[in-house]
Amino acid sequence: MGKLVVKKTTIYDIAKFCGVSPATVSRVLSNSNYPVSEETKKKILHAAKVLKYIPNLIGKNLKTDQNHDIGVVIPNMSNYYSTLLRGIQDVALKYDSQIILCNSYRDVKVEEKNVNLLLQKQVKGILIASIDDSGEVLRQIIDKNVAVVAMEQDVKAECNRTGFNFTAGASLATEHLIECGHSNIGFVTAPLLRMSRKKLLAGYKLTLLENGISINEDYIYVESHENDDDERYDFMIGKRAADYFLSLPTPPTAVFCFNDMAAIGLIRRLQEKRISVPEDMAVVGFDNIPFTEMTTPSITTIDQSTFDLGHLSADLLFKNIVPQKQNSLAHVSMQLEPKLVIRESTTARK
Repeated sequence: MGKLVVKKTTIYDIAKFCGVSPATVSRVLSNSNYPVSEETKKKILHAAKVLKYIPNLIGKNLKTDQNHDIGVVIPNMSNYYSTLLRGIQDVALKYDSQIILCNSYRDVKVEEKNVNLLLQKQVKGILIASIDDSGEVLRQIIDKNVAVVAMEQDVKAECNRTGFNFTAGASLATEHLIECGHSNIGFVTAPLLRMSRKKLLAGYKLTLLENGISINEDYIYVESHENDDDERYDFMIGKRAADYFLSLPTPPTAVFCFNDMAAIGLIRRLQEKRISVPEDMAVVGFDNIPFTEMTTPSITTIDQSTFDLGHLSADLLFKNIVPQKQNSLAHVSMQLEPKLVIRESTTARK
């Protein structure tokens, strides 16, 4: 049997059905100000409904320059970024805009392909959590005179930025563990390929030194490889870090993890080894994803105000989507501050 081809209804079909010109149909369906009688309007709108006409929004947008789509490029689809996206979506809906979402898989080459695709689709603006520290990918967007906001990371490009005070967040987490009575404090991170991770490590080290605690390099676990193909990647980092710390002659009594999924993985491994959290080892995460309230024990973490960051970034982008104006506006840099959320995974040492 041959393949069944379903023909889409066009304005020419509606015109034939109503006995009017295609131009008249187009004027009615596009809500043009061109005068058309009420009787004809009703007839055309009724025909469009009966014939199940679906407008070609892409063609319409190209003709009228009413394309309000924006692009969003993120490194992965983790819980953190899903919350960030909710903040972006909240603003996009107010501007009647659609989001074209791209995942770079923490790969600069994939990120560049994502950006090129978005530019080809002629999006009005791009929000990007870039992993390219050189800023080359961002400059490609800027050179096309497309509005852009760089989220999270410090990049070498002149553009609008929104971010988070990662150094202060790490300091807050480490200070909390010290106040709980710990001096042997471990740190867990994925490879130090992103500026945010480097700032977390810097904040952790600085806070130890400020409190008269020497830095023990054995207590710093850095994952050996980046792998975003595995959805359990961050979780498994935590499990491997736990195995490493437990292999030390004197394991740390507390650990600060670069994100919450790593903290969950670390706690899971400790529980498998019958090691109590927080009595034997206290744990602090980073992000404040919803799962941190659902685990046993619930996890003390640093709240990044992720939804707010998405909302702030999108709002800044749309305010700069003005033809011929975005490059003339002064670049804005905004930074959100951390909040410590204390739960069951930390407590004062007895």
